[in-house]
Amino acid sequence: MYKVMIVDDEPMIRKGIRTMVNWEEHQCQVVCEAFDGVEGVEKIRELKPEIIITDIRMPEMDGLTMIKEVKDIIPNSKIIILTGFRDFDYVYEAMRLGAFGFILKPSKISELNSLISRAVTELRFENDRDEEINKLRALFEKNVPVLREKLLYELMYGVTDSTGDIEARMKLFGIEIKHFVMIVVSCEAGDELKALSPYDRHVYQFGIIKSVEEVFSGAFKVLSISLKELDSVFILSINDKNQLDSVIYEKCVNLQEMVGRCFNITLTISVSTEGSSSSDIQYKYQECLEALEYKHYAGNGSIIQYGDLNAFFRYDAYSQLQSVQQAILESIKAGNEENVKDKFAELEDYLTKNKSGLAWLKNYVKTFLFEVNNIRNSVLALENEKSEEGSVSLDGLYKLVDDANDPKALTELMREASLRITGRINRFNTKSIKLIVKKAVEYIRENYKEPLTLNDVAAHVYVSPSYVSRMFGRELGKNFVDYLNEVRIEKAKELLNDIRYKTYEIADRVGIQDARYFSRLFKKYTGLTPTEFREGLS
Repeated sequence: MYKVMIVDDEPMIRKGIRTMVNWEEHQCQVVCEAFDGVEGVEKIRELKPEIIITDIRMPEMDGLTMIKEVKDIIPNSKIIILTGFRDFDYVYEAMRLGAFGFILKPSKISELNSLISRAVTELRFENDRDEEINKLRALFEKNVPVLREKLLYELMYGVTDSTGDIEARMKLFGIEIKHFVMIVVSCEAGDELKALSPYDRHVYQFGIIKSVEEVFSGAFKVLSISLKELDSVFILSINDKNQLDSVIYEKCVNLQEMVGRCFNITLTISVSTEGSSSSDIQYKYQECLEALEYKHYAGNGSIIQYGDLNAFFRYDAYSQLQSVQQAILESIKAGNEENVKDKFAELEDYLTKNKSGLAWLKNYVKTFLFEVNNIRNSVLALENEKSEEGSVSLDGLYKLVDDANDPKALTELMREASLRITGRINRFNTKSIKLIVKKAVEYIRENYKEPLTLNDVAAHVYVSPSYVSRMFGRELGKNFVDYLNEVRIEKAKELLNDIRYKTYEIADRVGIQDARYFSRLFKKYTGLTPTEFREGLS
């Protein structure tokens, strides 16, 4: 039952409303009455009625003041205003403040019943909606651990692209990653483990995850990601950097002993170097996987720290470098100068951290410039330029690379070459867009007499209709239909100079079959009917 309160300084009106309405039929119950706004607010605070019927003019506190206070106490309450003919200015203000509706005094009981029925319907809808939202919220909160792990899994494998989206989802799931170390815990698959059922495998994996959380909690904040078999990945956010390596190694030993005692499982653990943000997760996971490959030297049940692999031969695939380089090359091809600048900041950050030396960097720069020059040669060919110009320029760039002795100068050389060709591609693309629009305009002017459509024009210039539409808006500031109509109206103006032509004949000659539609269109674009326009010429 919905609770109803009646506020009016006239007892007879309060009694009439209470007795004349079949409240049970509306699933409502009148819980109290009040003489004025002051008394009304006190009882509203106590009883929280969903429907409030109140006079707009009362002593002490009027209805408008009461509405303001009620909306703070019960935001979703339905307030019905009782008013007279002279109080419509008050009614307008009451509706602006959030009143649900109003009825005039005196009024028909049917009008009041109708308004109460609407208020109950809306309350029921809002309650159902709130209940559904609460169910969805509870379901979401229940699934946050799964969604959190899914996001971490995506970060680990580099399948998310939008930085803003990642940050928003991390905040939503309560993930904060700044300084961290990643470990991969790999279970050695003995006969006993191989014989486990899928259900038991999940139980064992859950037990190992809980063991890691127990061992590392306090010194680290632990985030887990389940892998196949019984393996798991853990992101250990660092609270205290002091003696980091020794602390992690000691806790890994404790973990191996605990899991060995509880589950009779041997763990091989790989440990990454330190990461500084969520963007490093993918690369720290690669470090852990590479470290695990060396267990045939260290032995099963060992703890392998990536930082200790310097003594071994290692082929660095530079996956992060390749990813950033590819993004730069794609942005160059698209003529997107802003993206090129943004991605170069990432490239410089990687090269600053990389300690491979000047000779390696020079070789890398030459390889990068070769890729950029290939793009340049493609544009030169489209512009009908001599392709030899590109190779001559590349030789000059190689000479600058050989003469450079500063890593910063080398990265600046790459940046300048990249932005130069990006600007050229941007100009080429802009010119191509203008050429497409020019061809479309020419086609319209040559064929305006025909029943032209956007599809016809798009087919003529070999692009999609939506592309033509967007380019018309961008280059001409109007859509295809407006441009076509303007061309037809301009031609119609010329024909109206010749009195031999009737209006319907002119309409047909400019590609508009309906003479009445032609007249309306002509007036829309000129402000005059065809007849008025012709009269103005004489």
